[in-house]
Amino acid sequence: MENTNEKTKLQEAGAFWIKKSKAGNSFLTGTVKSQAGEVIKVIVFKNQYKTEGSNQPDYRVYFDTSLPPQNGQEDAPAKKTPVAKKTPVAKETPKQTEDIPF
Repeated sequence: MENTNEKTKLQEAGAFWIKKSKAGNSFLTGTVKSQAGEVIKVIVFKNQYKTEGSNQPDYRVYFDTSLPPQNGQEDAPAKKTPVAKKTPVAKETPKQTEDIPF
């Protein structure tokens, strides 16, 4: 992400891809690079709670904390964190109690 546009003096800070949720809503995923060189994964969602005519933001950006940040390796393969296996929990049956009026 070392691209700089000489005409506008803009320096590229990240890249995003359009994705669709299971419900069919569009959102963006991507990375931004800090000035220190740290690549940070982010997710961008449309603000569904915006009221018409307000000055609330149109979109909200969230850090993707599911993966650790990458230091200058924006195209590195994602490391999968091991997930602990869930052990089945026996469901307790409710105990029968006498009806006691209070």
